Amino acid sequence: MEKVIMLIWQFRDDPSVVQFMARFVAKYASHRGVFDGIEFYLPQLAHMIIHLEASWDDAILERFALVISQHSLHFALQFNWILQGAIEDYQPEAPNGEPNPSYNPLYYSRCIKLLGNIERCVVYGTPRVHDLQRLFEEGKISLKEYELLGEADRRFIAEQIASNTKDKGGSEQSAAAALISGGYVYGGDLLYKRHVRTGRFKKKQWKTRYFAVADRMLYCYNVSPADNAASRIVRSMPLEGAIIQDTEKPKYPHMFEVHNMDFLFRMRAANEEEKGKWMGVLKQESKANPVYPQSIGQDVDAGKNDKVGKVLAEHQGVKETVKSGQEAFSSSAVIQALSPSQRSRYEFYKQERDFVRALTGVAEMLRFKERDMRKKLAPGLMQKLEFPDCVYVPMCNSTDIWRRAHSTFYKETRVFNTKERCPTVMYFLTKRGEQLHHHRGGMKDVNLDVAEFLHLQYEVPDPPSGGGALAAAATKKKLKKKKKDFSMSNITEGEEEYEIADDEDEDDDDDDEEEGLDVGLWKETKEEDKVGKSSSDKAGTTRGNRQLKQFIRESVTQLPHKISQRIELRKNQSLAPKAFRDNLKKASSHQTSMSYLDHIPIVENRSEDESDAMSLDGHSVVSAGPGSVLLADGIVLTHDDHEKIDRESLNRAKAIVSGGETYSEQTARMLKEASTSTKNASDLDKDAATCEVLCVIAKSNDDLRQEVFIMQMIHFYKSVFAAASLPIWLKTYRILSTSKDTGLIEVLTDSTSIDGLKKSKGYPSTGGMRAYFEKVYGKPSSRSFQAAQRNFMLSLVGYSLVSYLLGLKDRHNGNIMIDTRGYLIHIDFGFAFGMAPGHEFSIERAPFKLTRDYMDVMDGEKSECFTEFKRLFVAGFEAARASSQVALGLVEIMMYKSNYPCFTGSRYGNGIALKRFEERLMLSTPDQKIRKKALNLILHSIEHTGTKAYDKFQHMTNGYAI
Repeated sequence: MEKVIMLIWQFRDDPSVVQFMARFVAKYASHRGVFDGIEFYLPQLAHMIIHLEASWDDAILERFALVISQHSLHFALQFNWILQGAIEDYQPEAPNGEPNPSYNPLYYSRCIKLLGNIERCVVYGTPRVHDLQRLFEEGKISLKEYELLGEADRRFIAEQIASNTKDKGGSEQSAAAALISGGYVYGGDLLYKRHVRTGRFKKKQWKTRYFAVADRMLYCYNVSPADNAASRIVRSMPLEGAIIQDTEKPKYPHMFEVHNMDFLFRMRAANEEEKGKWMGVLKQESKANPVYPQSIGQDVDAGKNDKVGKVLAEHQGVKETVKSGQEAFSSSAVIQALSPSQRSRYEFYKQERDFVRALTGVAEMLRFKERDMRKKLAPGLMQKLEFPDCVYVPMCNSTDIWRRAHSTFYKETRVFNTKERCPTVMYFLTKRGEQLHHHRGGMKDVNLDVAEFLHLQYEVPDPPSGGGALAAAATKKKLKKKKKDFSMSNITEGEEEYEIADDEDEDDDDDDEEEGLDVGLWKETKEEDKVGKSSSDKAGTTRGNRQLKQFIRESVTQLPHKISQRIELRKNQSLAPKAFRDNLKKASSHQTSMSYLDHIPIVENRSEDESDAMSLDGHSVVSAGPGSVLLADGIVLTHDDHEKIDRESLNRAKAIVSGGETYSEQTARMLKEASTSTKNASDLDKDAATCEVLCVIAKSNDDLRQEVFIMQMIHFYKSVFAAASLPIWLKTYRILSTSKDTGLIEVLTDSTSIDGLKKSKGYPSTGGMRAYFEKVYGKPSSRSFQAAQRNFMLSLVGYSLVSYLLGLKDRHNGNIMIDTRGYLIHIDFGFAFGMAPGHEFSIERAPFKLTRDYMDVMDGEKSECFTEFKRLFVAGFEAARASSQVALGLVEIMMYKSNYPCFTGSRYGNGIALKRFEERLMLSTPDQKIRKKALNLILHSIEHTGTKAYDKFQHMTNGYAI
């Protein structure tokens, strides 16, 4: 995926390359490793879909995202939250009633349509996959054919959804009118007054404006877009979950209100009949709406393009019960009522978004309360949270273990008082391995991942109206294996080939061999699936299946000329003399483009320490590491990992760092209390599930999207160092931005800020951090001290490198954490890529923070520990330079049309941040001079005057310890 994203960006002006790469990745999306990569690069993918593809003639990447959304509801939710933030970026009016300076009609309309398409994709699902599954179980198609047809069906559905809502004009002038074209539900002139929910009410005169309902949005235009080319959107509001009320008063007849958390519109109709129509339409659009105002697909050639429908129709018994693609997507077939499975998917999709909105809503409500009241009010608000039957805390990948949010430990809720925010730490009781009820019968699996669980739970076939061959019971048949002659997808010198062997007399000797069904959501990587490797496993299609053979022949995809040229160049380079290749590498290694087909370390999306995290405006939080688990039989298992630090040292550390209780001990206590509670015990016992505690921080009034990107870059560099076999340590944790100003952050456990450490009761009064290390971990010659010291040094190397490379600023002691094992962890990345408090007047001038405290922990400048620090820093910097093209590409993508503070404005916009990033990578410096340059960075950072001055400034203004 790393290479795919870079190729799409480099060849963004060549649709053939973009389409080839999208089809190529979609083909392998059923492999967990590939899907992890897709989700890891979702920020870049979404950014290109919103900003780059808006002016394209074809929605290639949008279709790709819709295909992947059909594969995982979790992916669809993640994409939904990215789009939600973008809509708030580009909406015509800010919540405070002021005009939005970032308003962009083109991007705004695109995001709204994308949001609707994702929802349609989720609700519609993949109904025909069950028909394909039946054919596979009956031996009429092979496993390879089943997978190929399933992929084609998802692609067809995505094409129909995207083609129906693609903007035709592609310009900002046409975007406003295009918002209600095709998806128009109701419109007309109304008198209105607007009340800003988050601002002070101001008396305004009634105005006549044109209102329209489309895409589950209420739009207010200055004049009707149908009558005036100068029509523009004045304001708008989302209707999902909005409240519509009749507020008629004698002075203002025919008046009604529409409001949500941010907006309140007061409107007056011409008469009661018109008011009734408006309120009816608005109420319908605000509910869990079974009516899709915009039909899915209006392509007159849909039937012709629906290869899967033709294959299904050719088999007897399917023709009568399965709609063809043309019938299913007919422009006249507007869905008036969702089927049971579609309704269940919609309900889950809505309830999960509402649940996450409620979590961040707690933090939002608390920030408007008096600071001394927040701690008292928080548990009550958490106690009132509603938990639908199937919701989860989405701080995970699609391939991570499913954990259903069951209830909250509301008494454990903590708040962090700041002037503008109230980050709230929430604890949830989660369940895994519950009895799963789906169309194949009940099952329990404690290791089901998120995508698998949601697939089994919600991809339930609706029974045919007349019963017949596709009744749900038919899916319980055993698979009768047959030998097939079908070879899949070999990329050779210019094309993707599909081989079909037309063997009418295939051997059926194995028909009686039975196995369990093996058509799960994920499949393991096999040799025959690998690119460039021919399959020796010949297998044929079924007898007489002409449509399938024709479809596969038509599916041959030509390798774009530019990609084939690159492959040929790579082959020629491999045959060239070594001296020539070395010179070519040096000449090209620092250019913006790169040989993406060279081996580049793949960014692993998970690691054993990735489940911890937080950003709390400098405040510390108690707990960390893996938590405890409550098994079905009532036994509580606690995590106990000493590493090389003895138990006595860790006990002394936890007394100072985490208040005397580790995260493992805390969660064990909470689980025992839950299991013995009369209210919870019976509920926990009835399904014999495995229970765990999940902790998360909810934030509001804070845009976390820049932090999401910085954490992605830290994760990237972590993989770079690992690929270079360097023991450099970095902490990666999950940050989820759910809108422009709300989000969730994983909690960093068993850790506290340096500020919190130095203010702790057990912290030595003299001697600084060196004295703390000796007090907690023992004598300098002890094994525990040396292990903790090495942990400190390895993490200091990692964060020194990323602080310098990514230009991280605001590195005061409230934004640097330390855990019970001595590791440093940096948090809060609001100032990055050179953006600093004070901007050009910033006093943070050091390449990175390297104080006397840090040097003392490492035994000073002449110690072996500091020598190792310097060696690893140089090696890490060299590894970062070797992977500079990918890093530059990721930054270049995200800064394109960006709203991130670090990429905008006269100081950092117009490519300035990217140019400075290139300068920090020293790409113009010869390799033989890099070691000296890197060592100079260290020398320049030791006890830098600017570092000491900034710490003093933060101490005087915010009280952070020095």
